Amino acid sequence: MRRDRIFIDGGWDEPTGGAPFPLPDPATEASVAEAPEGSRADMERAIDAARRAFDAGPWRKTTPRDRARVLEALADRVEARKEAFRDLLVRTVGATALTHPVQLDAAIDHLRAYAEIAGELELDEVLPERAERGRVVSSIAHRQPAGVCGLIPTWNFPLYVTVQKIGPAIAAGCTMVVKPSPFAPLADLVLADAVEECDVPRGVYNVVCGRSPELGVALTESPAVDKISFTGSVVTGRAIARAAADTLKRVHLELGGKSAAIVLEDADVDASIAALASPAYFHAGQGCALATRVLVPRHLHEEVVEKLAAFVRAFVRMGAPSDPKTTLGPLVREERRAAVEAVIASGVEEGATLVTGGRRPPELPRGFFLEPTIFANVDNGMRVAREEIFGPVLCVVPYDGVEHAIAIANDSRYGLSGVIVTRDPDKAIDIAKRLRTGGVSINYANHAAVTPFGGFKESGIGREGGRFGIFEMTEVQRISWRS
Repeated sequence: MRRDRIFIDGGWDEPTGGAPFPLPDPATEASVAEAPEGSRADMERAIDAARRAFDAGPWRKTTPRDRARVLEALADRVEARKEAFRDLLVRTVGATALTHPVQLDAAIDHLRAYAEIAGELELDEVLPERAERGRVVSSIAHRQPAGVCGLIPTWNFPLYVTVQKIGPAIAAGCTMVVKPSPFAPLADLVLADAVEECDVPRGVYNVVCGRSPELGVALTESPAVDKISFTGSVVTGRAIARAAADTLKRVHLELGGKSAAIVLEDADVDASIAALASPAYFHAGQGCALATRVLVPRHLHEEVVEKLAAFVRAFVRMGAPSDPKTTLGPLVREERRAAVEAVIASGVEEGATLVTGGRRPPELPRGFFLEPTIFANVDNGMRVAREEIFGPVLCVVPYDGVEHAIAIANDSRYGLSGVIVTRDPDKAIDIAKRLRTGGVSINYANHAAVTPFGGFKESGIGREGGRFGIFEMTEVQRISWRS
């Protein structure tokens, strides 16, 4: 739980930004770990290493099959460190046991999926031949690696989010510099331990962490970096896009969400209550794709609200994330809790009905805990329905007819995810195709490792997952010849 080195050019270096910085346990507020304090100079050294490794190193000579073997080996080594990852996720980001299937298992599954896809990946697409002045012109579309990639994961699912970036980057043949969130840098450093054991050439994988904003500035502004992949807030995403514009580098932005779950008239409400309520307890609502707006037919509004509240009161148990019985852990930092409380206060002020929660639990005086919160009678124009809260807050919005529900769901500056609850999947597919959102789950079908993940509108640019994520890390080159 104490790391004092950063990973650059295949080795562990002492950072130049100062003494290691402390990481608190969100459940106790006590310092439980330390992370190395990197500087802009460290970041520039890492970028130089990645540039050399891409331009002149042996990595460029590897095939997708070679890189598939690296990914499979990395999955094995991450799995071997599973308990170490579990411990640091519990203690530094408050990850309860409910989240571990995503935090840990899905991360490993995605590495193996990227390995499988890379092993079968074809980088050349033969295009139709054309006749030109009596001669045949043949062409192929060839996918080259994007180059040096600056990867900036977020803190809520740190291992999973980093895997969604380095998996495609490795498969495509890129080199990379990872700049972790200062809230959760240890997962990326432990991941570097695993990469070090996978016979990856020097400079292919680099990690520089620290609290200074200059680290991200150096990465996004550097002309030696070809692509930035960022997961986080819209505000930071905009800043990255502006910084990247000066060098016209490619950007992939996976940003916020205010997703809607549309409950249709024929839905089995009882079977769906646990999933519908999940933003109020799953990882304390700290997930961008959670469906935090529940849209219900007006005549079912009171019934659904009562069942949601009853489920939350019976099921949710706040406490230490290390306790397997805990279903709701803390928010990651005090400033995040205060921001969530401000939005909750606005909901009350604007006339939404606070059904349950909204307070700091008196029985847990230490830690950044907040009660699971449900608002009813929410109008979609209210702040609680429009902002990404990133806390354990659920809004129930009544609608009048399917057309109204679709309009409400689309009335958002975000478009990341969505849910339709129904007994009629065919009808749901038709509705899904009218939703302006990057993904739709019918009856909470799981997001598979081979499907695209990303958003419309202010939810971002580009896609992760499967071959879509790998192609995101490539550039397309045309090669033509006459025969």
